[in-house]
Amino acid sequence: MEQKQFFTEKPRILIVDDELGPRESLRMILKPYYEVYTAKDGISALEAIKKNPIDLVTLDLRMPGMPGEEVLKHIKNFDPTIEVIIITGYGTLQSAVEAIKYKVFDYILKPFNVSDILSVVKKCIGRRYVSGEIKNVLEKTKRDTKSHSEIYEQITHFLNQLNESCYYFFRRENYLEFVRVLATTLESKDPYTVGHSERVCHYSSLIAEGLGLSPDEKEKLQISAYLHDIGKIGISDIYISKDGPLDENEWAIVREHPIKGIKIISPLGLSSEVIEGIKYHHERFDGKGYPEGLSGKNIPLFARIIAIADAYDALTIGRPYKSPLSKNEALLEIKKCAGSQFDEELVEVFIEEIKKNDREINQMH
Repeated sequence: MEQKQFFTEKPRILIVDDELGPRESLRMILKPYYEVYTAKDGISALEAIKKNPIDLVTLDLRMPGMPGEEVLKHIKNFDPTIEVIIITGYGTLQSAVEAIKYKVFDYILKPFNVSDILSVVKKCIGRRYVSGEIKNVLEKTKRDTKSHSEIYEQITHFLNQLNESCYYFFRRENYLEFVRVLATTLESKDPYTVGHSERVCHYSSLIAEGLGLSPDEKEKLQISAYLHDIGKIGISDIYISKDGPLDENEWAIVREHPIKGIKIISPLGLSSEVIEGIKYHHERFDGKGYPEGLSGKNIPLFARIIAIADAYDALTIGRPYKSPLSKNEALLEIKKCAGSQFDEELVEVFIEEIKKNDREINQMH
């Protein structure tokens, strides 16, 4: 398998496993493409990450001394940006929950397949690279731009360059992972937007399930949901994070973000459905929305779905000037706006899927 690298230096991977066989096997698999370090226990692993700038740790869970879950916590406390892939023969529900909590990239059971390991590691390293590059360009933009409105132009230029250099991440099967990294990295600067795109994607996916959308349609919807607010990077933080309601002039500026958004993502060559979801997610069913005042079923389906998901998240998370509502209160508010702000049929689907999701979660406990 060809392994094209994105880094100017080989990415550094630390393999943590108390068993010599799997440890050496994994080292031999990864050595041709990466700079590989090994550790036979948790203490040695933590010493290694303090001595060397590690990009990725592959971590066994069942080891003598410090258990893998504890090693994971220490790694993430030391440097949250270090990616972790768990590779273990002793997976449990508790360890899976810990993996989710600490945002482990993947969870692989032994015995592992060589091609699967190479593929997962490659995706993981690609995500770290893209995330780092996005953060770098944002920091550079903040330093160099005289006007906040120039940001989206620089981001667009950056995406063009990224598209040329990161061929793997721009292959169709990796688009969803790429946009997830892009969206979550961009929104990480504001505590009120952290996780917003992820949640909007989740709620949109629930509606997609209820509608029975095809896997291809669902993936396009997820991409659109992740990127729906990307245009806000071209809007000053003064308006985005204001501790109070916006006045008329400020609202006019904020309402530009859907159009800015589709300009930013133009280098990605996304489908028309994805673009429409981003552009029209602030249209209202009664025609009183923006940017074009579309109404009813003239509003593209993805936009009508994302509008509900976006509003529900805003209601349940709150804003600096507005306390969050409970889940039931937010659903009542969404229902009140059915037929005016939202598509009534989609609201019914959304409410049913939220309740169904809650029932499934309760049955797990």
